[in-house]
Amino acid sequence: MNYKGEKEFNLKNNKERDRMYSQFSDEQKNMFHSIQNNIFTFCEANAGTGKTLVAVASLLDLLANNTINKIVYLQKPSKRYLQNGLLPGDLDEKTEKLWDPFYDAMLKLGYDPFTVDGMVNQELIYLTTDTTLRGVNFENVGLCIDEAQNADCETLRLIFTRCHDACRIIMLGDVNQKDNKGRNTDFVYYGYYLSNKYFGNKCKLVKNFRGDFSNCAEKFNLEKYMVSEEAKEIEF
Repeated sequence: MNYKGEKEFNLKNNKERDRMYSQFSDEQKNMFHSIQNNIFTFCEANAGTGKTLVAVASLLDLLANNTINKIVYLQKPSKRYLQNGLLPGDLDEKTEKLWDPFYDAMLKLGYDPFTVDGMVNQELIYLTTDTTLRGVNFENVGLCIDEAQNADCETLRLIFTRCHDACRIIMLGDVNQKDNKGRNTDFVYYGYYLSNKYFGNKCKLVKNFRGDFSNCAEKFNLEKYMVSEEAKEIEF
């Protein structure tokens, strides 16, 4: 596939992507095919379970088969990240770190950063936040909303109402990652609401592929630990 007569990108026959798919767990493959077969797929899962990787792999497959004509990766920045707005640099420099999860997923699927940059330049990929969506329409695109735990209901409504029925929409988040003050569960309610309609589906990823340390850190509960026998041995 090429676009605007420019450089051709290997989307149809990518051995690295096929190899990665063969290594997916059954639950990851279920999510991959949910994205293929539903307008909306919702996945709330812990860090390290491969949410973004599976989402990007499935969208690449849809792009290769001309089911969609563009991949849109939208990350909702946390209030902590927005403090970077006080730092020097233009908008691209301030937002480029938000795209690291997408670039990491693309690298695992066989696309180096220079290739991804080329696909961005040819408008096969669009990297954005929620801050510039007024008046935007998404049609025939694969939209991946990442870090959705940072979005409130009105932000999600803004995003979803931009989307035509020809889209494939994925919402990813982790309720254990609390980046903002206040409630971080709006995306769960919105996700269940949409996934329970005829055009939607919800998926669950359980296995943490980062290993035992990450999995152990994910399970830490400060309140429970403070009253545990182990905590009583701590000296300040």
